[in-house]
Amino acid sequence: MGLREDKVGSLEDEAKRRREKLLALKRRRRGEEGQEEEHRQEGEGGEGDKAQGGEELPAPQVLFRNYNPESESLQTVSLPSEDPADVDTLVKTQLEDGEKAKEEVQVEITNLAPKKITFDLKRGIQPQLDKLERRTDKAIAELIRQRLKEGKQQDFLIAVNAGAQAQQKTSFDSDED
Repeated sequence: MGLREDKVGSLEDEAKRRREKLLALKRRRRGEEGQEEEHRQEGEGGEGDKAQGGEELPAPQVLFRNYNPESESLQTVSLPSEDPADVDTLVKTQLEDGEKAKEEVQVEITNLAPKKITFDLKRGIQPQLDKLERRTDKAIAELIRQRLKEGKQQDFLIAVNAGAQAQQKTSFDSDED
């Protein structure tokens, strides 16, 4: 049993050290406010009005934020009441600033116009061009089939080359647009 008690004692010591480190970190973070609150918490443990170092704690100060105290002695401690902000004037100034910003923005004609002059024409005619291209491809394929049936090999090679050249020419023309 002595071994277990030693372990428990060392664990308690480690827990105390951890608590002290945490309190030191809290003090650094909170500053003066944090120290008062920690001293109050430590005072609840039975140490009275003195902190670990033996210093006396300052008396807690009450601030009335949510209501007005009835006694005159406490009214001196309460925070002064603030008037609510005038929302109407804030909204009006923001609207005026927005209108001024709209007036300052000018749209240039070059930004509105498309890059190519014929953009809208091409867009309108594109479905018809696609349909025509499909018909052209079908016609070329039909011509090649007819020449194959006739059995002319040389004409077949010429037709295939002519079809390939026509294809390249149409793709080159469409790229220029």
